[in-house]
Amino acid sequence: MELIFCGGAAEVGASCYLLRIDNKNILLDAGVRMDSSKDSLPDLRVIQEKGGVDAVFVTHAHLDHTGALPVISREYPHAPIYMTHATKDLVRILLYDSLKVMEQQEGEIPIYAEVHVKQMMDRILCFSPEYAIQPFKDAELKVTFYHAGHIVGASCIYIQGKEGSVFYSGDISLVNQYTVSGASIPKLRPDVAILEGTYGDKLHANRQMEEERLIQMVGEVIDRGGKVLIPAFAIGRAQEVILMLKRAMNRGKLPRFKVFVDGMVREVCRMYRLNPNYLRSSLAKRVWKDKEVFFDDWIQPVADPREREVIAGLSEPCCIISSSGMLTGGPSQWYAEKLVGDDKNSIAITGYQDEEAPGRQLLDLVNAPCEERFLALGERRIPVKCQVDRYNLSAHADKTELIGLVHALSPRQIFLVHGQEEVIQHLGQEIQADFWGRVYVPRNGEAYDFHIGRPRKQLERALIPSLNREAFPEKGDIEILWRHIMEHGGQKRAYSLEELLKIWSGKEPTQEQISKLVDVLLHSDYFESDSWRPFLYRPLSEEQVAQRLQELQGPMEVNRMLALVDEFFPPETGLYKKGARFDEKVALLYFKFPKVAAQKYRDEIEQFEKLTGWRVELNRECNLEAAEDLLVSLLPEGAYLSGSLSYYRAQGYFKASIEGDVDIEDIRKRFSEATGLDLVIEGHTEPKAPEPVAAQPGQMEQNRAFRLIEETFAGKPHRLYKKGLKRDEKGPYIELSFISPEIGERYRDIILQLEEKTGWPMRINPNPNQNEIIKLARRLLEQKGLRLKKNPGFFQLEKEVRVVPVDDWDCEAFDDVKKEFESYTGYRLVIEKN
Repeated sequence: MELIFCGGAAEVGASCYLLRIDNKNILLDAGVRMDSSKDSLPDLRVIQEKGGVDAVFVTHAHLDHTGALPVISREYPHAPIYMTHATKDLVRILLYDSLKVMEQQEGEIPIYAEVHVKQMMDRILCFSPEYAIQPFKDAELKVTFYHAGHIVGASCIYIQGKEGSVFYSGDISLVNQYTVSGASIPKLRPDVAILEGTYGDKLHANRQMEEERLIQMVGEVIDRGGKVLIPAFAIGRAQEVILMLKRAMNRGKLPRFKVFVDGMVREVCRMYRLNPNYLRSSLAKRVWKDKEVFFDDWIQPVADPREREVIAGLSEPCCIISSSGMLTGGPSQWYAEKLVGDDKNSIAITGYQDEEAPGRQLLDLVNAPCEERFLALGERRIPVKCQVDRYNLSAHADKTELIGLVHALSPRQIFLVHGQEEVIQHLGQEIQADFWGRVYVPRNGEAYDFHIGRPRKQLERALIPSLNREAFPEKGDIEILWRHIMEHGGQKRAYSLEELLKIWSGKEPTQEQISKLVDVLLHSDYFESDSWRPFLYRPLSEEQVAQRLQELQGPMEVNRMLALVDEFFPPETGLYKKGARFDEKVALLYFKFPKVAAQKYRDEIEQFEKLTGWRVELNRECNLEAAEDLLVSLLPEGAYLSGSLSYYRAQGYFKASIEGDVDIEDIRKRFSEATGLDLVIEGHTEPKAPEPVAAQPGQMEQNRAFRLIEETFAGKPHRLYKKGLKRDEKGPYIELSFISPEIGERYRDIILQLEEKTGWPMRINPNPNQNEIIKLARRLLEQKGLRLKKNPGFFQLEKEVRVVPVDDWDCEAFDDVKKEFESYTGYRLVIEKN
């Protein structure tokens, strides 16, 4: 066995490893370097010297693992290329995008043309993870993909031959993400392991805490009227961030605001939906029900590049998610140029940044003095005034996880790749300290020729004999296949589509047959997709099949029906409660805004009734709290709800009093679209602009004073809601409104300094913002899962907000909420006895 490192050793980029085993040359990945200052291709000469390539196996779609495939395929046209179905779809997007990029680079000769991409794509063979591929008729080699958890379709590769066995991790993640679950690797026994070490010297931050930090930052920027740019890798990171923001809005952690998705991200999201088997089970089930999982009324793709100028010039706050993730090109670089000069805005870096990337430049400016904060883009130097921060949402394993993987696999030889040299050297020392095998940190161009005297014995699965059927298994044949598997003791594990077809016919399946079987199994009463690996199908037990068949004759069992409610109507639909009238077989669904839900989800309701046999009944009344939260979210900065929102149920409309500068017709229209009911806004008069007051000697001009106040309170933990000019018997003064006067008093020293600088007397508004305080109490409690029996009560004299719990609350969780609430409002949160 010989292992040659053509690229990707002691570097991140150009991953390409040639394995010579059992007289066959197998190429593992064929990527390019993303750093324009270096040669983009791996060392292809050594491949030629070693006799070329017999087959190529690809771990995942990112260009640092696939960008050189057209070149390899052009040179070795008879070598088939193996990858998962999802990886093929994503490779097509990335390589055609690369063609566009190469055409735009003046003076540079492209490394391949469109014809080479087309020919390469035709040579791809797709297989599901956990199906043993036998790529050669004249060799007993077996190759198996295993789910790697990095991005959709990403796989580790396991090669078994007479000369030994080799495990190649590719890029691997062991933790669950929103789109894909963590790596799923059984007890393998490799002689050799090739492992990535991108973050081999680091321990990742807690992912949930990093997400919370990102959500908090987005909320603060939206609250101050700014824009958030999140440059994100089009594959993987962008989809994670979309789902993260969507979840936060649905759970009330963020207000509703526009999120624009630009660049290649749009097309990648479409490909994710075309490959539900490779998504997390909860996401896959929604796609199978023909649900849109990424976009909605608030999260929208940018279909036309001309929209970008409009987005950049919007007066309302928003978020932009765009490729490229390193700001090396694509729309994200254009947006960054527009946004970096405004201190209300923020740029959130969420992924790996090359040394020369503009994204790395921004990170290096985080702690730099204001006068040194410039972003260099070509010949231009752009002043950076916006907030910049990094959020660790890595889809790579860290040091602890990699060491754990080493001990789980226990290989004899370990080669560390895909990491900066000092990083993987550090990881190698850590592993070697308590591991008996040999650890290597190779460099590009090196070859390792070794003989494994006694290859480790591999654990073999018991094979199910074939039924040797000629015709494709239609819906009526699935019971025969299921009974055959059950009779041969195969009910304890899950099967790939290829494996099921081979058990049925005894032959290698075609791609068309594999795609067709997905639809057949989705409507089967004998198999279900595995909860952790939807690309595998698990045979149901005799009892489960009997229950399903019985349900076909009548209404579904009540608990299963209620579980299906969550799949059909997730939180973003506005469903907040469910129930059942068992005797009548009626499913009770409570939506925040039932009139809109009845129309918007009519097809889903009909499908649910047909599937379960239960009749759906919706609540008649709107949820008052949800309506009030919606109205408050629609109000621009400086406007607020005066008193409570009133609900006239019999007449079917809401009534509210609003103070501040608002477009009444726009608010009423948007409120009606969301709720299905009219909004009457009574007694509203446009606030009169205060008459300009001539500055007295020693006083700053009024508007300049206001700007200085805004700048002073920008970034403070507590929001300054309003500032305005007032008069009393002593003359004009500036009034500052906080969520409560108690919070305002905490800034007394700053206010005194402002008085001295501006020459204007300043006072704190003595009235608390009751609606904001109650809304904050509800939101903080909901975030901890603490449910309320009724709306919180406000007691100004006692400086208390009193709440009545639905059931017993977790004391520690409530204590955390109390501390946070008091720090934000100056009011106590008290449990009131019911």
